[in-house]
Amino acid sequence: MIRKDFIEAEIQKLGQILAKILGLKNDGNVDDGIDLAFQALSDTFGLTKEYLETSGVEDFQLFLKTNSYSAEKLNLLAQLMFETVYPFQEEKETILILHKTAAILNLLETEHHQQSFENIARREQITNFLNNLQYE
Repeated sequence: MIRKDFIEAEIQKLGQILAKILGLKNDGNVDDGIDLAFQALSDTFGLTKEYLETSGVEDFQLFLKTNSYSAEKLNLLAQLMFETVYPFQEEKETILILHKTAAILNLLETEHHQQSFENIARREQITNFLNNLQYE
C-alpha cells in the first residue's frame, strides 16, 4: 500500500511539472519549458539531455525494459520527452528523441494495451515530421 501511494504521488508530481511546462510554453517561454522538461527527465528518470540526444533507440528500449515502468509513468515519460523537442526542429538530436518517444508510445500500445487520443495525436505529429524529412 505504501509503494502504491508513493507511485501515485510521484505520478501526480510529474503531472504538475508537465502542466507547468505547458504553461511556460503557452506563455511564450518555450526555452524555459524545454529546460524544465529536461530537468524533470533527469530528476525523475535519470535520463540526461546528453543521453537522450546521443544514444540509440535500441539502448533506450533496453533502459525501458530494465526499469519496467508502469503505464502511467511511461505515458508521462513520453509526454515529457515530446515536450523537450516541441516545436520540432530539423536537428539530429530532435530526430533521436522523437524516435525514442515513438518507442514509448509503441510500448504503451503493445505491452500495456493503452491508447489515448492525445498519444495518437502525438504519434501522428511525430510520423508526419519524420516522413517529411525523408522526402526533402
